Amino acid sequence: MKEKQSQVNWEKFSKTIDQVLGQDFWDDMHHVIPKRGPAYDLYDAENHLIVIVDLPGLVSSEHLTLKQNGTNLILEGHVPVAYQASDQQTLHKERFQGHYKRTIRIPFHFTPDEVTSSYKNGLLEVRILKHKDEDTIPIHMEVNEE
Repeated sequence: MKEKQSQVNWEKFSKTIDQVLGQDFWDDMHHVIPKRGPAYDLYDAENHLIVIVDLPGLVSSEHLTLKQNGTNLILEGHVPVAYQASDQQTLHKERFQGHYKRTIRIPFHFTPDEVTSSYKNGLLEVRILKHKDEDTIPIHMEVNEE
């Protein structure tokens, strides 16, 4: 069964919200609602679903784990502190750092064998192979001949 895609024009919605609330609101919200993990984008390509995740500063794959659970892709790891400063020196902070666990819902079933990933220039790229909407299942018929 195919899920109905959202008909909301999020770009237009975002611009409208920006006009109503203003930049000062969003500047203040960074302190009230901290980021809980790295940002990601999800793209629907012809043969793959592509996930791009902001993960600056990784130097080892030991700082990142990818797992599959049902139709969820789970990213867990640690973004290292890029710049050491005391709390007294920090005037504004919005870049994510520290431990995270993000669960990304994938709109179809997949197995770990169908996933490839690479990391370059602070971006993790995950590609998940898409299947055809339906596969034909052969039926073996036994015919009684009299």
